[in-house]
Amino acid sequence: MSEKNGFKVFYAISIALQLGFVIVFSIIGFLWLGVWADKAFGTSPLFLLTGVIVGITITIYETYHMLTPLIKNNSKDKKEND
Repeated sequence: MSEKNGFKVFYAISIALQLGFVIVFSIIGFLWLGVWADKAFGTSPLFLLTGVIVGITITIYETYHMLTPLIKNNSKDKKEND
């Protein structure tokens, strides 16, 4: 494996781990906050659903911004190689 290919593999693994952490921590974190707020205020599914919606929204936003530079760089590389 060449040094350039090795870098690409490690870069891909890094992006995958970052995406995993963003997905897990934002959805689970806001889910936990929703459950806690429902217990504290006695509003059973309200904050739970709000937490899930906010967690999914933040996950989509962060994933988009994390992958956009990668996609742009990939399309630049393809244009240069053509």
